[in-house]
Amino acid sequence: MNKKIIVIGGGLAGLTAGIYGLKAGYDVSIYEKNNIAGGECTGWDRKGYHIDNCIHWMMGTTKGSDLYNLWIDVGAISDDIEILRSDKMYTSMLNGKSITLWSNLEKTRKELIELSKEDEDEINKLIDNVKLSMDVAIPADKPPELKGPLELLKMLKKYKNTMKVFKIYENEDTKDLMDKFKHPLIKCMLSDFCPKESKASSFPMSYGNFIAGDGGIPRGGSRAMSLRMADKFKTLGGKMFTNTPVEKVIVEENKAKGIILENGEKIYGDYIIPSCDTDFTFNHLLDKSYMDPSLKKMYENHNDYFIYGMFQVAYGIDSSEDLLKGEIMTDLENIKIAPWIGDRITLKTYAYEPSFAPEGKQILQALLPLDVSAYDYWMDLYKDKEKYNSKKEELANLIMKKIEGMYEGYRGKITILDSWTPVTYKRYCNAYKGYNQAFVMGKRTNQKDYPSAYIKGIDNVILCGQWINPPGGVCGAAITGKFAIQRILKKENKSLNI
Repeated sequence: MNKKIIVIGGGLAGLTAGIYGLKAGYDVSIYEKNNIAGGECTGWDRKGYHIDNCIHWMMGTTKGSDLYNLWIDVGAISDDIEILRSDKMYTSMLNGKSITLWSNLEKTRKELIELSKEDEDEINKLIDNVKLSMDVAIPADKPPELKGPLELLKMLKKYKNTMKVFKIYENEDTKDLMDKFKHPLIKCMLSDFCPKESKASSFPMSYGNFIAGDGGIPRGGSRAMSLRMADKFKTLGGKMFTNTPVEKVIVEENKAKGIILENGEKIYGDYIIPSCDTDFTFNHLLDKSYMDPSLKKMYENHNDYFIYGMFQVAYGIDSSEDLLKGEIMTDLENIKIAPWIGDRITLKTYAYEPSFAPEGKQILQALLPLDVSAYDYWMDLYKDKEKYNSKKEELANLIMKKIEGMYEGYRGKITILDSWTPVTYKRYCNAYKGYNQAFVMGKRTNQKDYPSAYIKGIDNVILCGQWINPPGGVCGAAITGKFAIQRILKKENKSLNI
């Protein structure tokens, strides 16, 4: 009989592990606490509109990369799924001026130099390093510790330009990169996409990937993609149990025997793959003593491993005219009503997805960055639902006035559909501190600090999920799902080619 794999969590990592587990010949069951698979890569409906929670743009949407092949394998994309692409990554605004990161890199270079002639030398260096980053790709063929010497040499050769960019920005963070420029708008542009504490290489690599044409959005958005993956899992014979929270992993004599569900039922299996938040794994499913030292260091040292929060609002716009024309980052003005609120706000229209709104209308979403201390504020406020909802409404209305001030054509045409906080991610996804991504690794860290997917003392439990692949995101999560199955195959001396 085929050995049985139990996957805890039906997000992208869990779905990917489930699909590859079935392809490798295992009997796989996924246990998901919510009523739908997808985890944080999801969406929901309000007042006839669809709110997309996750994908702004996704790596691996062009043919030829390991990641593209992964997305094809799991059914996330296919020849039948249109990939939506934009001619710009985003626009940054400050004090009435704006700068856009175009897919045409030379157009961006020209506009930046026109904006700030005194920064020309640094602009040219930055743009040249973005160009160098165009071949950035995330290795997704097999786990690095399972590669042989020849494979590692081939990988180093393939990603030599990536290594050059890492070297150029070695020991620098985004704040250091910002300090090289004099114009305040250019400084904002750099930190609008990458937190100031993130490694300086993050910006050129992200923008390089975008101009290479690899950053697209699958038609239908986040929930549609997750549901395609869930359907692929079920079609291959996988068993999906939704509304089924897992309470504990059963460990006896240094081996996991199975799981205990919240209702007390015991399910037995040969391998356990927790694909959930690692904070939940080691503070609920397993004893904390099993936590990998590298991961423990991340949780204990927020001066080098950073986490954030987000307040988000979705608005219905009674107009089909797209005044934003993409993703806009701008200053907050009168919205910064607490010290834990960031200095900038992201506004994004989803006019490119007419199905997200009733005919003649569109949906617009706002993202307000928060620092980690906001989590305690919102969790404490949530104890009084009336106060919690009142504060959400207050912030949503302040942001709405900001939008109306920027875009006169939307004045009087905006309706608040929904708003969500770090509490939302904690409640629905057990997200650590309510953060919907993973640790951002500061300049004093390196890739050797990545936590292990293995658990010392329990040989048949393999971790996956974005928290073991900082800074997380859909790509990092999915890759760890595939790697979890290959790590199991290695334990059984089987081929890693699935």
